[in-house]
Amino acid sequence: MRLQYYETMDDKSKEYVLYLIEQIVPQFTKSELDTFLQDLTIKPTKKSKSSKSKSDQKYIQIGNDIGKTADLSKLTKEQLRLCFQIFISREKNDTFAVKWRFYQYIKYVLNLNIKSVKINLDPNIDRLLDFIIETVDKEIILVLCYDVLELKDFNTAINQLNEFAKKQNLIPDRIIFTTSKSFRNIPIDSPIKIINKEIEPELWIEWIEENCPFNKEDLLILNNSELKVAGFNFTSTDDLLNYIFKYSNGGGQISIYKQLDFFTEVSEEEPEVELIWKGIMLK
Repeated sequence: MRLQYYETMDDKSKEYVLYLIEQIVPQFTKSELDTFLQDLTIKPTKKSKSSKSKSDQKYIQIGNDIGKTADLSKLTKEQLRLCFQIFISREKNDTFAVKWRFYQYIKYVLNLNIKSVKINLDPNIDRLLDFIIETVDKEIILVLCYDVLELKDFNTAINQLNEFAKKQNLIPDRIIFTTSKSFRNIPIDSPIKIINKEIEPELWIEWIEENCPFNKEDLLILNNSELKVAGFNFTSTDDLLNYIFKYSNGGGQISIYKQLDFFTEVSEEEPEVELIWKGIMLK
């Protein structure tokens, strides 16, 4: 289900947004909310030569005050807006948003018997890990978060994880890469070696469109003839709609069609055109 984006809401009052934020499950505990707000205010800085090494980054334990529900009514209107965009509409997809959605996710979906979760609040933009999770069974899980995971990011992380493991004398049992989107060339089927241990990396992707309504051979048409683009330029309906939203200055009623196999078939017959999306875009 796709929920309404913040900017298109008729009622943006603090009272109404607060009501929506209070529906977040699991609810924030007091320490979780305090940590979230602290992380929100951190200004990323470039790492200088005198900065601490990645093994000394600022990790603090989070979520160890179960039952102490946070008071969300004290949040400012701007903080409520960001909570709405991260957890409710999920329209924010930067690394910060992915990081905190993943934290919510591990509490009730990954079926982990968690002993402790440490979160990284280091301000350096090239920080390595985002979470260190320890289970009751003494498993160590390292988590790295990205907005878009590219192959170069993956390879760089493997090298840095080896350095981290040596400095900390800590060999993980699992390594999870979390991202809003990922390129398909990430070699998750190949084990990675951390010091002397082989580990199969795990990829947690927020948005996977299994049945994309177009493919690389299709021609996509806006409002019969206003715009024609190739299907291979887009990996999801969201990508297409975002492009159309920017292209369509006036917004309004939008219809998107696809012409099947436009780039591979040559036929004298009337081409088959199919409506794949129809709606109203508000500017």
